[in-house]
Amino acid sequence: MFQIGDKIKVIDDAQSGVVLRTQKSRITILNEFGFEETFHASEIILAQELKIEDFHAKPESKKPRSKPHQNDEPKEIDLHIGQLVDYPYGLSNFEMLQIQLEKVKHEIDLARTERRNRIVFIHGHGSGKLRDELHKLLEAQAKLEFYDASFRKYKLGATEVKLF
Repeated sequence: MFQIGDKIKVIDDAQSGVVLRTQKSRITILNEFGFEETFHASEIILAQELKIEDFHAKPESKKPRSKPHQNDEPKEIDLHIGQLVDYPYGLSNFEMLQIQLEKVKHEIDLARTERRNRIVFIHGHGSGKLRDELHKLLEAQAKLEFYDASFRKYKLGATEVKLF
């Protein structure tokens, strides 16, 4: 999973470094302060920027078109990783987040094809990383707005998207 020379970040700590050696699930790094430290593989992630590829804002058309048979009932999409893959064990946090964001892109495209005007993405409470990345992705889109879904139904664990 980790290779010598990989740049990593420590989960739940503001620390980063470079992998010096690996021994089974124990990873030894040289941190940014010049000290060697050993971590369990589950305590670190690759230091990569998130890549949201092939998802470009569609240009707004000048002419409004009618939307016959538009579906008003919101479609609920559960983004919990256990709902998206059969075996999430062994996936890094980065890989899980990429799978979740790909699901969001797919569902938005599908909703436009099906002429749906609302989708609810259930992301849960957690640390808020998925929610933050979901909102970044949605901000880059044309012809939609998003907001926290019904507090009564989802508490603060879902985002509703309204498509135009």
